[in-house]
Amino acid sequence: MKKTTIFLSCVVLILWAGQPAGLAETRVSVNLNDIDSGTTSPAGNYRWMDTADQVYAGSYQTGYNYTQASVSVQYYTNATIFHGTLTASNLKPNFTYQLKLLGNPDLYPEANEKIGLTGRWWQEEWKFDSTYGFIWMDGQNLNNKGSVIWPELNPNDVVYFERRDVVDLSSPTGKNYRFTAYRCIDYFITDEAGNATLEFEADSSYHVVFKTSQRSHTASDGPVKTATFDADVSSPAYDVDYEQATVGVFGEWERLPAGGIFLAPGTYSCEIMLTEESFHGSGLAGGWAAAMAGEINFTILEEPEECSFILAGDMNDDCRFDLSDVAWMAQNWLLDCNQDPSNPACVPKQE
Repeated sequence: MKKTTIFLSCVVLILWAGQPAGLAETRVSVNLNDIDSGTTSPAGNYRWMDTADQVYAGSYQTGYNYTQASVSVQYYTNATIFHGTLTASNLKPNFTYQLKLLGNPDLYPEANEKIGLTGRWWQEEWKFDSTYGFIWMDGQNLNNKGSVIWPELNPNDVVYFERRDVVDLSSPTGKNYRFTAYRCIDYFITDEAGNATLEFEADSSYHVVFKTSQRSHTASDGPVKTATFDADVSSPAYDVDYEQATVGVFGEWERLPAGGIFLAPGTYSCEIMLTEESFHGSGLAGGWAAAMAGEINFTILEEPEECSFILAGDMNDDCRFDLSDVAWMAQNWLLDCNQDPSNPACVPKQE
């Protein structure tokens, strides 16, 4: 009894003091909501065609909006790589979406900058408008990504640092320019009901998404994702019985190398967002309209140093047996994997 009391006292002390290094990842969930379609998009025009450029019914165009969709994202708040799972229902059917992180330069400038240095920059300037007076205007993407290997600064980053601190005391920030960072970390195609499940990991940075029929895929781009669908009038989104279509899409690289772009360690407060992919079309093809978003908070941890020794009790492989390892074990206190085999802590043994 005495030993148990001492052990539990240690656990209480650790949890009270805060999260120790090496604590197991914590998963949380956020629901996405309908947002302004013009977020980081000059026009924000919605797309009313599916991925195969098949036009949706007029009644669907006038009757559908993103308040009718349900999208949740489960993500890990303390990990070396930002990752999680998106689950969606009743988005647009047979449709391609980008999944992005969106910074906030006014409220969270440090996190915003870290996102931008692994993604893209949306630039606005503090200017006088004849109708509204002084406002942030002339929004545009910085589009010279160059071909450098990350973490070397690309040409867009150079412009960002040249203009970031230009003074304008009349603006609300005291600066002449405002840079909103965003990063496309993945993409997906919904099924015929507008549903999708996506396991994502922020290890690549994409510019936009192309169809394989538009552009040749290269080794620097993201993986080709393919969907086959047969749209017809049985769906409320269509009033034409289309031929079966097979379409492949891939993310064009924004930063190199693919699979090697990681958020810097630190704390992040930002949004996770869905953007419609317009495939550089116009009219009913849309204009990269923002669809849904939700606020998230997470911490990217330092990669632990590699340990060359086997030490009994060293749960986080840092070559030390300390209170961090005790805390790691305490998280699974009284967990019974036979009763709860779906618990993330219950990893099946390899045969």
